[in-house]
This record gives sequence, structure tokens and C-alpha cells, in this order.
Amino acid sequence: MDLRIQKTRAAIKSAFFELRRRKPIEKITITELSKLAGINKATFYLHYSDIYSLADEVEDEVIDDILSEIQGLNKFFDDPKKHSGDMFHAFMNNRRKLNAVFSGSRYTSFANKVEDRIKTRLYAEFPKLNNRRNDVVLSFIIQGTFHTVAAIPEKDSDSNEEFEIITRITDHIISEIIPPEE
Repeated sequence: MDLRIQKTRAAIKSAFFELRRRKPIEKITITELSKLAGINKATFYLHYSDIYSLADEVEDEVIDDILSEIQGLNKFFDDPKKHSGDMFHAFMNNRRKLNAVFSGSRYTSFANKVEDRIKTRLYAEFPKLNNRRNDVVLSFIIQGTFHTVAAIPEKDSDSNEEFEIITRITDHIISEIIPPEE
């Protein structure tokens, strides 16, 4: 991609993050975003059809950042305690972005998007894992982990208690649902 295009998109996204921290997406105008990004409206429309197409792209990038921090996701059912802990830390490490991008009307879409991406990736590589039981377990763990992290105040840097609870619950759920190999 051309360097000018990269810089323009970075400026647009930076302005978007700044505005999202202050107000809901429905209140952001292309005019104010363009002004903050140092571009004109026509330039914005060369890159995005509207504020929601920009939001979708930014959300996907945040999700990619989170998923890149979860190593060995395809082995989730081999060591669910470790991977739910990795997911918890990935959410925590990106909490500032999450709170900015997925607030207000976009809040519930985040957990659903992450869940869809994790399941798609996992089941594409391991189709045998795609069954109702695993689907329910993954939904519960992903949604529960996300909503737990979202409930932790941003200024609270100590999340050890929540981490322990999430990993213990995950371990318990998996041990109850998936019998140990004999």
C-alpha cells in the first residue's frame, strides 16, 4: 500500500479513536473527524463509505490485535485454563482500545465478533471440534471473559482476582463437560 494512503488511514483512525473516547459513534460527524485528521471530507470518502465502515475496519483490527496475543488458540480444548487466561490478558492489554471502540451501541457487537472469529478459526482448522457442546462452552467462556474485563474499572490495574476466577471457572466447566482421557 502506498505510504501516503497508509499515513492518511492512520490519521483517520487516530482521529476516530480520539473522538470515540469522547462520544458515541452516532454523534461523530465526518466533518469533525476529517478536521481532526487533517484531511478534507472528500479524502475521507475516498477511503470509507461512512463512519460505520471505518468503525468496522477499526473493530476488526482491534480484534486481530487481541487474537494475535492468544497463542495456540487451536489447542483451546487441550489446555482451556491456559487459553482462557491468555484471552483474559489479551482483553486486558487492549482494554483502552476496547472501551473506546466498543462502547455505546457497539458494545455487544464486540464479544459476538470475537466469538465468531475464534470459532471460525478453530473450526476451520479442526472441524471435528465443531459440535454443539464445544460451541456452548466457547460462547460461555468468550462472552464471560469479555464482560468480566469490561466490568473492571480502567484505572484498576490489579486484575489477579478476576483472572483467577475466570481460569478456575473455565477449568471447572471443561472438566465437567469433557471427561478425562483414559
